[in-house]
Amino acid sequence: MKCEDTGRERFVRLLIVGMLVAWGLIAYVRGLLLADPAPALHGVGLAMVVLNAVMFALLGAGIVLGRQKGSPWRGPGIVLLLLAVAAGMALYAIAPHAGGGFFFCMAGLWVLLMRLPLRWGVAVSVLTIAAVGALGEALRPGGADLGLLSAFAGLTLGAVASRQGAIAQEATRRAEAANAVLAERSHIAREIHDILAHSLSAQLVHLEGARLLLSRDGDRLQALDRVERARNLARSGLEETRRALATLRGEIPEPREALAELAEEFYASTGRPCDVQVTGAPRELSPQAGLAVVRTAQEALTNVRKHAPGARAQVTLRYLPDRVELDVTDTGGTESVIEVSGGGYGLVGMRERAELIDGTLVTGPDGAGFRVSLQVPA
Repeated sequence: MKCEDTGRERFVRLLIVGMLVAWGLIAYVRGLLLADPAPALHGVGLAMVVLNAVMFALLGAGIVLGRQKGSPWRGPGIVLLLLAVAAGMALYAIAPHAGGGFFFCMAGLWVLLMRLPLRWGVAVSVLTIAAVGALGEALRPGGADLGLLSAFAGLTLGAVASRQGAIAQEATRRAEAANAVLAERSHIAREIHDILAHSLSAQLVHLEGARLLLSRDGDRLQALDRVERARNLARSGLEETRRALATLRGEIPEPREALAELAEEFYASTGRPCDVQVTGAPRELSPQAGLAVVRTAQEALTNVRKHAPGARAQVTLRYLPDRVELDVTDTGGTESVIEVSGGGYGLVGMRERAELIDGTLVTGPDGAGFRVSLQVPA
């Protein structure tokens, strides 16, 4: 749809420009035919022919040279445009009734208004309008051509408005680019948080448990088991880091496989089962939706390990016609909670991730346990 709108706007712009150019050519030819003196190969008529040729040559060269901002030919191009306007003035002085050729000087004036600093462009335009008015008063029987003066004034206002619009568009583009950078930073921050919360916090739980067992002369086999679990979590954390880097490159894991891996990691770190159920017809999800499902399940299971030790977990993924639903529930903790450092931003990050793709996240108690419910369009 956006491409169609852009193509339509380009067509309308080209149509308007084409109509203006056609009108200018008609006015130019008509002015030459009705000019007094008429074009000739001698005298004033020859001067008209030469001035027309010079004006068009200077105008074309000035518009072409220095089109790119910062080009070394920009200065010479501006000089050529000023000379083209001056040649148009001389042509108007010779034949003030033949204003058709002067229409093309308006194109040069427009380009000058776009290329020169604003105050200098407006100054050139004001001087041009004043010169046209003075020449009209001095040379035309009816005085200054008010229609031509109005056309120059309208062109000046239009060029200034177009210039300000271009500046506003550039500012908008820069703001959008800055917002995109901030969004990407937030994305990376969420990924880093998910990895740390999923891996390091669980390691802290096991290491703290091992420390308590050893400090109280507890079962060294249990302490060793805790340390081995922490080691396994460190390994899985490295693997998860690799997966996160792949995700940042756009390589999104398939949700069913990722959920099965998370369930295995949950069992390996807690010794408690985590059942995974998938209902509906599985289909390929968008990268954003797939990532939201995987990261939400990961964060929810991490929270179960941290805040509900001893609990069993249930993960349900439903493929519905217009959306995908994820439910992560637990049966409630049966062991004492070991405090670990870091408040975390898990729920906030999950909710932000869902809202970015027009999804919803609902969390709250579910019997003796807790429920995390995600819905995303798909």
